[in-house]
Amino acid sequence: MKRVAILLIVGLGIYNFYSCTTAGEKKPKITPEEARDSMKVWYAIGKDYLNKAEDNRAEYEDAIRNFRKALYYASQISDKKDTLFKHLLVDYAYAFLRNKQLDSSEYYYRKLIEVDSTDPRSWQGLGFLYGIVNKDYEKAEEFYKKALTFSPDNPDVLFGLAKVYELSGRQDKAKEIYEEAIKKNPQNVALNKSYGRFLFEAGNYKEAIKYLENAYNLAEKKDDKKLLEMLVDAYRKAWDNDKSIDMKKALEYANILVSLEPDNYSYYLKRADIYEALKQLKNAIEDYNKAYELNQNAKVLLVKQAFLYNELGNKAEAERLAKVVATDKEIEDNIRASAWALIGDIRQNVAISLYNSKKYEDAVSTFDSALAAYQQAQLLGDQKWKDYATKQIQRVQALRTKAWRKWKRID
Repeated sequence: MKRVAILLIVGLGIYNFYSCTTAGEKKPKITPEEARDSMKVWYAIGKDYLNKAEDNRAEYEDAIRNFRKALYYASQISDKKDTLFKHLLVDYAYAFLRNKQLDSSEYYYRKLIEVDSTDPRSWQGLGFLYGIVNKDYEKAEEFYKKALTFSPDNPDVLFGLAKVYELSGRQDKAKEIYEEAIKKNPQNVALNKSYGRFLFEAGNYKEAIKYLENAYNLAEKKDDKKLLEMLVDAYRKAWDNDKSIDMKKALEYANILVSLEPDNYSYYLKRADIYEALKQLKNAIEDYNKAYELNQNAKVLLVKQAFLYNELGNKAEAERLAKVVATDKEIEDNIRASAWALIGDIRQNVAISLYNSKKYEDAVSTFDSALAAYQQAQLLGDQKWKDYATKQIQRVQALRTKAWRKWKRID
């Protein structure tokens, strides 16, 4: 620490001295050793800003400014293959890349190639620039393969190449490279996360869980909300095809999401969906209600609650909520149709109960109200709801006829 502090003072002193000289004055010469020490100081400051910029705690301009000062002293050292100098070129190029100064980024990646063409980081950087940023996949593949000639087991390079294959539509090739990369570095968080996402987007949800879970468990910080969202969704989608999926595990991740951002209504929706899968319907209703409190434009959440109340046997609350949506003309027609269909189902079941209790006149009246609800669903809904309402109308008409005949003592 004492040496770093001394170097910092020396570097600042030299830099300030140069900045204070007039145009007519000669700048004092410094030895290559002094130049390297000053380069080291400014590089360390720039690197600190670069790390902070990655976490949005600083600007990339701050890193670039200090790297530029380091580069001034780098020009005065004799050994251009100096390890620190090469680190400087890599980070300088990367800072420009992140600051969207692509020409400057490419310039310094190529400057590193001039210094040491066997350093894979220059080729890797160009691969990222051309593939991920510029979408020139052919050139990117060329650069990444060049990097692999110098570092064949480098997981970061393999990861970049896999991304290029994925983005260019060569999914089988991407899968092969991802698996090769993870085999070589199974503890790499970014690789596991990216491959998990790749499998998720390919619809292989059960396999995706394995790698997304690896990424989460390996990460130092447990607050990656995007990763957690994907993990929860992977569990839910995998469960649709395989009921052996452990949805209690999915609930654990959903709970973490809610704890990380308690005002995000979409997280309550995800958790409610899991509660439904677990048949914890009261908990699901609570989450749908909380989500609605946070976003009262999402009237569909009232229908969600209504269907669950109906499933729990609370017909009165189910119909009350459904009516709120069904009669609100500002709500999308198809959502209103689903609410009318639910009202029709509730009234049909009440009418059947009345019929079974031999209250035929009341049954006929209630069947009529069910028919009216289904007709609204038929009028407002898409083909799915039209078909459902049509089928129910036919059923209710037949039941109403039976009730009417009993009421009129025909049968």
